[in-house]
Amino acid sequence: MDKARRIAVQALVRQEESGFANLVLNAVLEHQDLTGRDRAFVSALFYGVTERLLTLDWALARCLSRPLAKLDPQVRAILRSGLYQARYMQVPRAVAVNESVSLCRALKKSSAAGLVNAVLRKAVTQDPASASFKTEAERLSIRYSVGLPVVKLIQKNYPEECEQILQAFFEAPRVALRCNPLKTTPAQLTELLEAEGVEVEPGWLENTLLAKFTGSPAATESFRQGLYHVQGQASQLAAYSLQAKPGEKVLDLCAAPGGKTLTIGEDMENTGTLISCDAVESRLPLIEKAAARAGLANVTVLHNDASVYREEFAGADRVLCDVPCSGLGIIAKKPDIRYKTMDGVEQLHELQAKILATAARYVKEGGRIVYSTCTIDPWENQNIVRAFLEQNAAFRLVQPPFVPEGARVEDGMLTLLPGKAGPDGFFIAIMEKL
Repeated sequence: MDKARRIAVQALVRQEESGFANLVLNAVLEHQDLTGRDRAFVSALFYGVTERLLTLDWALARCLSRPLAKLDPQVRAILRSGLYQARYMQVPRAVAVNESVSLCRALKKSSAAGLVNAVLRKAVTQDPASASFKTEAERLSIRYSVGLPVVKLIQKNYPEECEQILQAFFEAPRVALRCNPLKTTPAQLTELLEAEGVEVEPGWLENTLLAKFTGSPAATESFRQGLYHVQGQASQLAAYSLQAKPGEKVLDLCAAPGGKTLTIGEDMENTGTLISCDAVESRLPLIEKAAARAGLANVTVLHNDASVYREEFAGADRVLCDVPCSGLGIIAKKPDIRYKTMDGVEQLHELQAKILATAARYVKEGGRIVYSTCTIDPWENQNIVRAFLEQNAAFRLVQPPFVPEGARVEDGMLTLLPGKAGPDGFFIAIMEKL
């Protein structure tokens, strides 16, 4: 376990330097010879520190005589990982402190061993739940480890549900699967997965299952055979809302990594034309491999900027615009998003509006557009759709085909809030061309 702690600290240092948690951890673990138990410990510690960063730093800062930011990066990571183990993992406090001190010596930071020992012994007693703060936003930010810009946005738009939403960001949901109806049934897939040691229960939709894996879903034989793909329930609902039919021409404009494309292609019964696009060319192989595994022959994968019109896309029966967004609804899955500054959101709004306007030019009369995001920011959701409808009288909102318990429907627009309707926040608007 000493090696696992050292690797976790190294990953935390690299993340502070270069960003995205999942990319950093994958790169660090790629060449490490670790047991499954140690690998799981590294992941839990790394993601745990990332998830609780503001809370950890608040507690440590109260026990330091100098700013935390002034400490050596490795020492800072040792303090954070040690405090996380003591507060949130089943590691005895004395063990967490002693292992952190030993780690200082192993990483040639012996001069910091005394500081780490003293600070951690004090920091484990610091609890934001019993502390006083200048503002309610600051209290929520520290207690739930979410940056002030995000907290204030949620406070403003969801004052009654704010704390429940922030608490939901800590929930670890079961893995949502989409059963491939071209190859199997939910009942058959459930039986196969249970035989592989996977716990399974039904989800919202007919072909949705919720699973608890002991390892990676990709390691199961049923995944390799293309009997299912991993896709969040809300994302499945967005694809389902398109109501794609066999033989139609359908566009998935922001498709990578491909989950919605698979669901749509299966709903089309592997017939018609499904054009699956993404603006990032390096992500296209993800869609191609997924479609091949699912046995879909009706999918064409293209590199495309969804905000720019292409004549050959015209005459579509249905278009899905799952647009780039701030991602505030999936913080439970992507802890980096907790600390968004919301800088550049105006440019994001402009892109979202352009994609929707371009999609409208592709749809034939009687056709349908689904505009969806994985954020709970109304400026990226309802405001974009309302502005579009004001300028496009030929379109009207359509009621969603399925509304999960706890979801909100406003003028036909569906909003899922974390903690109210599942673990993810999501927005879906369905528009038909008259």
